[in-house]
Amino acid sequence: MKTILFPTDFSENANHAMQFALQLAKDFDARLHIINTYQIPYATSVPNVYNLLEALKKNSIDDLNKCVNGIKSNPDYNNLNITHDAISGDLINAIAEIESNHSIDLIVLGTKGASGIKEILIGSNAEQVVYHSKSSVLVVPNQTTEFSFNNITLASDLTPVDEKKFNTFVSLCKKYQAKVTVVSIQPTNKVNKNETTNHHQLNEILSGLEHHFQMINNDDISNSLNSFVEENQSNILALISKKYSFFENIFHKSITNKLACHTKIPIFVIKEK
Repeated sequence: MKTILFPTDFSENANHAMQFALQLAKDFDARLHIINTYQIPYATSVPNVYNLLEALKKNSIDDLNKCVNGIKSNPDYNNLNITHDAISGDLINAIAEIESNHSIDLIVLGTKGASGIKEILIGSNAEQVVYHSKSSVLVVPNQTTEFSFNNITLASDLTPVDEKKFNTFVSLCKKYQAKVTVVSIQPTNKVNKNETTNHHQLNEILSGLEHHFQMINNDDISNSLNSFVEENQSNILALISKKYSFFENIFHKSITNKLACHTKIPIFVIKEK
C-alpha cells in the first residue's frame, strides 16, 4: 500500500478516523494525502461570489495547514510523507479527479456512529464515496475504540470476484497477521451452483493467511451477520461491493427495512465495480 487518501471536514468524526489513517500510513510507509473540499452553499445569494469562494479557499488551506502541523508536532508521525490539498467542489468529484490522475490504494473516512451498518453507510458522504469511488474504502465509525486488524470477518455471497481488487485488503491482512473468517449467509432455499468453484477462488486469494469459511443458512441475513460479527469478536467487517451484488443491494437507499446489524467496528469495502 503506497498511497492513502484521507478526506476531512475537520469534524470530531474525521479527527477520530484520522488516527487510523495515520497509523496505516506509518505502518505501511505510505504517502498520506489529506484533502478538504469547499463550495458555496446552493442557497447562498451574495453579490460577490468570487470573494466568498476565495475566503472559503483560504479557510480550507489554513485548516489543512493547522491539521498537518499538528500531525508533524507528534513525534510518532513527524516523519510521515504527508501531502494536502484544498479543492473547490463536492467531495465525490474531487475524489474522482484524484483517482483519475493518481493511484490510490485506500480511502479512509470517518462517519458518525450509528445503530447499524445501513445507518453508517446510507445518507452520508461515506455512502457516496463507497458507491462512486474506485478504491477500497475504510469507513471508521466514531464509536471505534481501538486500532486493530487481527480478527476480520469477510462477508461474501460466494460469487466470482476480481482477484486484483483484493490486493490492498490482502496486504493489510498480511501486515497485521489477521485471522480472516469468510462468512457466507445464504437464504434457506437459495442454491449457488458455483459455490465450490468460488470458494476455491477466495481460498486462493487468501492463501498465506490464516483463514476459514463459515456457511450459514438463514433468511434473516442482516441479523445473522450481526450475530456472527459479535460472537466472532471481529474488529473489522469487510464487504465486497460489486455490480448486482447482494451486499450492495442490502445497503441501497431503496431498501427500507432497517438492518439489525449493530456495529462499532470499521467497515472495509473492497471495490469491484
